[in-house]
This record gives sequence, structure tokens and C-alpha cells, in this order.
Amino acid sequence: MTNETSISTTDKMKQALKTVTDAALFIEQLLAGMGAEGGSAVTIEQITEAFGNLAAVAIQAAHDAAEKDITPESVLQLLPVTTPLVQPAGSLNP
Repeated sequence: MTNETSISTTDKMKQALKTVTDAALFIEQLLAGMGAEGGSAVTIEQITEAFGNLAAVAIQAAHDAAEKDITPESVLQLLPVTTPLVQPAGSLNP
């Protein structure tokens, strides 16, 4: 007897891909709305938040597919090798 309430890995991946696609379309709409003159601070904040949400969903999907827990080390493993990690401007050194 199977548990009808369980969600398969395929279903999880389909949902994650749908969420990532929806987020990408939303970002595309925000960028299109900015036009040639650029956007307001509110629009830029919305784009930043949308990219953050997109990254979170992608990280979660990658970990779900690999059946791994999310740790700082596992997230760093997802970064391309050539991505430089730098201290953000204006931040305090730990």
C-alpha cells in the first residue's frame, strides 16, 4: 500500500522548476517595466528580492534533488568555480 499523500521527487522537481520559471518571468516583467531610463528604487528593490527568492528556490531544488541538507558548505559547492567571493561594499569586517 502506497501513501497517497507523499510527494515524489519528480513532483518536487516539477514544482521547483515551475516556481523558478515563474520567478524568472516576474523578473523579466520588472526589467521590461524599467524601460530605457532605468527604474525607481522600489523597482530595484523588487528585482533584488525576486533574484533572492529565485536563488533560494534554486538552492532548495538542488538540495532536494540530491537529498542533502542545506549547509553553508553545500551552498558554496553550487557556485561556479570562477565566482569571486568578496566582502560587500559598506559592510563591516567580522
